Amino acid sequence: MSDFFQWDPAKLSLHVPEMDNEHQVLISKMNKVHSLHASGASHANIALALDDLVRYTSKHFADEEAYMERIGFPGLRVHKGVHRQLMDRLADYQRTFQTTRKLPDDLFVFFKMWLSAHICGIDAKYALHAQQAKAG
Repeated sequence: MSDFFQWDPAKLSLHVPEMDNEHQVLISKMNKVHSLHASGASHANIALALDDLVRYTSKHFADEEAYMERIGFPGLRVHKGVHRQLMDRLADYQRTFQTTRKLPDDLFVFFKMWLSAHICGIDAKYALHAQQAKAG
């Protein structure tokens, strides 16, 4: 079975190796949740994978914010707000799963949006700032 979410360097690479590596780990963790769900795995196994994804996402966002601070990215405050919103939404999905024992239907749509809109749109802004700072 192929992965549901694919790392496409042409579309998703920020050319910031640390963040690209972390984004690939996030995709791997999203794929694990999807694969467990698709195969009808137990609630406990899906819960462990979802918990792992939530923990790693929090770590990734902290790392990303520290990177933006290091490069003097002027959009850091707004970006932190976007991260809070994503974490709140992820926590909502996690709570729903804990309560209903089912993954919400739109969870994987949310993951796809996160990968395309957040990495390609929001994260690309700090990557461009870093490239311009190196060139300048």
